[in-house]
Amino acid sequence: MVKIAVLHHAPRPPWSSLRLINAALEMGIDASYIVWDYLSVRIGKEPCHVLYRGKCFPYNAVIVRGIGRGINPNQLLYRFTVLSELENDGILVVNPARSLITARNKLRSLLALEKCGIKVPRTTVTENITHALRTVREYGKAVIKPLTGSLGLGSFKVEDEDTAYYIVNLLSELNEPLYIQEYLEKKDNRDIRVFVVGEKAIAAMYRYASDQQWKTNIAQGARAEPMKLTYEIEEIAIRATKCLGLYYSGVDIIETKNKDYYVVEVNASPLWRGLQQATNIDPAKHIIKEVVRLLRQ
Repeated sequence: MVKIAVLHHAPRPPWSSLRLINAALEMGIDASYIVWDYLSVRIGKEPCHVLYRGKCFPYNAVIVRGIGRGINPNQLLYRFTVLSELENDGILVVNPARSLITARNKLRSLLALEKCGIKVPRTTVTENITHALRTVREYGKAVIKPLTGSLGLGSFKVEDEDTAYYIVNLLSELNEPLYIQEYLEKKDNRDIRVFVVGEKAIAAMYRYASDQQWKTNIAQGARAEPMKLTYEIEEIAIRATKCLGLYYSGVDIIETKNKDYYVVEVNASPLWRGLQQATNIDPAKHIIKEVVRLLRQ
């Protein structure tokens, strides 16, 4: 019997995790919510390496919904190793460990996307304050954001070196790399979120920034409207997902006033409540079907 685990760091399952579990149960599939705290790795004369609640990992597949926000490098290395070892033991990890880490790292993912021939905004990452300020001057308008993160948190739009000076100095004092991206003027102050599962874009929406706001994240108050997918946007989203080796993703695309399309991020653990409300499409059902398909391969 197929047994699927939904893995997160929160003590109680968030909405998207509950949707996955309910979708699986509706299909007659055994599904459980599990948390990182009860996972462990044992080395020695053991029948298995990865344990859950002290016993060999009892699931055929695990959908990773959260590696953890604000975790330190040692925790990240440990959790990446746990997922990699599950894969070595024949457990299906969705999304794959290496792809999750690549997508989480904005710099690494943009480098990969560019190599795949996908348009991305001009971006500079450095630890040198002078270079960072010179980049802001070159771009004119720029976004300074964390190398990892989500929901638009910790991102600053700057239009002059004086403002940038204080932000980059603060980040430098915190030993943070300085991630500077050219600010692209969005058509109608909106971006596009495309939800990809397998090799199909199942839904898309426009996200309109709220008044006096430039961020188009739903968590930052953006308004969602359903979007009819065009062939061009669908192709970009599917190519970006494949490029990073993901089984499913949320691809964020900016359409400029010149009608050029740029991928700014590919989220390996995307939220979809706003998308589901806007489109009446439930990604959870598609994800579970894809997991079952992958298990049968």
